[in-house]
Amino acid sequence: MRIFMWVADYSGCGFYRCLLPGSELAKRGHDVMADGRVVPNEVKNGDCDVVVGQRICNEGATVTWQKLARAGHTKLVFETDDLLSDVDRSNRQAARFYDADTVERYHKNMAVADVITVTTDRLAEHARSINATADIVVLPNQVPGWLLGHEKPAAPDPDLVTIGWRGGASHLRDFGELARPLRRFLQHPDYRNRAELHCMGAPYQERVRSNHSRTRWTGWHESVGDFLRAVDFDLAVIPLRPSIFNEAKSDLALVEMSALGIPAIVSDFPGSPYRVVSGYGRPVAHLASKGSDWTEHLRYLVDNAEAREQLGKEAREWAADRTIEANIHRWEKAYSS
Repeated sequence: MRIFMWVADYSGCGFYRCLLPGSELAKRGHDVMADGRVVPNEVKNGDCDVVVGQRICNEGATVTWQKLARAGHTKLVFETDDLLSDVDRSNRQAARFYDADTVERYHKNMAVADVITVTTDRLAEHARSINATADIVVLPNQVPGWLLGHEKPAAPDPDLVTIGWRGGASHLRDFGELARPLRRFLQHPDYRNRAELHCMGAPYQERVRSNHSRTRWTGWHESVGDFLRAVDFDLAVIPLRPSIFNEAKSDLALVEMSALGIPAIVSDFPGSPYRVVSGYGRPVAHLASKGSDWTEHLRYLVDNAEAREQLGKEAREWAADRTIEANIHRWEKAYSS
């Protein structure tokens, strides 16, 4: 197949939903192009078998997408990994971008697609309500296989247990689910000299910093691969606030940490993406539904190096089924059917 990946960004979403599967498809002999700025002439002229449009919703992109749909000479795959009609208002940048007109274009473009690919069953339900005739395919996020054999770098202070969080500025309220119990934990006399918080991405360590806690921060790297190679956590915390938007999210953060052999504590609520993903076994993680759960799990994992090692090993075994190499046939089938 000749495939054009029309990416929306070159950060995590673009990497996991377009660039990573596109690279793996190319290894399997397919002709794959990717760009987020220019649509090649061969695409406009119909010399491409498949166009994968990642959340197409800008005005100019919408004009091109609709023209391709009317021409009918190319299979159009609309790719989306978030419920963009229900963006949390606390994520101000996204809320401003996905205004009523943008969401209308997003749905308009979804409505003319031949195939819609999503990350979760909840997103599939939403897609079906917009386009009942398209093939709707759930393609859960997968990670690069090299993570399974990667040895994480040593933390600056080997005497401290590194509690880690990774994510972007859109997780303000999500981090709030954890901030208070984590701040108290890091201040506690039994742990202030034994544990630290390392935030990667958004600088949320400021929300738990005190005179008696140890925190540090690492910003984003140029590539997702470099970012993952820099993760040095002994255990990961993955808080998520109950919301319609979050119920449609994928379990990617947990898959990343599990593939790296890092045990995790995750938010638990009805509809949480960190429970069970259809088609895969139960993930290995400690579940937290209230502040005391976070505290209990933090104490247990900081106090027990053997438990961290065993849980990390089990998590890695679970994540072995979640690599792009083991699942690229799902993309191949979705694009060729």
